[in-house]
Amino acid sequence: MSILSNYIIQDLIQNVSKGVTETFKFVLERYNSNEVFAYTLYIDDYCSYLGWAANTISHYEIEKVNYPKEDQPFIKWYYPQFAIGLGEVPEKIDSIFNNEIQNILNDANTLISEDNFEQYQAEVYDSIIEGFKKAIASVDKEKTKNVIFFVSIADSDNTEIMENYSAEQLNSYEKFITFKNRFQN
Repeated sequence: MSILSNYIIQDLIQNVSKGVTETFKFVLERYNSNEVFAYTLYIDDYCSYLGWAANTISHYEIEKVNYPKEDQPFIKWYYPQFAIGLGEVPEKIDSIFNNEIQNILNDANTLISEDNFEQYQAEVYDSIIEGFKKAIASVDKEKTKNVIFFVSIADSDNTEIMENYSAEQLNSYEKFITFKNRFQN
């Protein structure tokens, strides 16, 4: 039995799709699609917020000089170090995340109990990935050919597991393998 109602699941999927579509469009208006290499959604373990971020090759090249060589692969994929994201763009662009999605997550959080937390968490994560897939499918493939899409969990022991799982769900096999091997030198 599902913790989330079908209405909440569908509302989350639709709004995530809308949010990704709008923010990715905004990113592509600011950067050449060949320059963008990563777009991520990030959430916390308790599913209380959802954010987005995108990274570019030029931004990474600037950022990596501030880190030791062994940390460079990490910061390339660490969304707080990305070129652009939630809170750095006009409120109109972020409003889908700050308002609609936030309201859905707030309502959904009232359904959490100690006994159903893991299932609740899985349903929210799966809905986010489904909405993300829907958005990616609506974007011109030529504009996404160099971009790796993934979901991250902020400050979690399960971050790498979620990132790899979502990257496998959202990308071609070749892009997934590249991403999966992201920390190997």
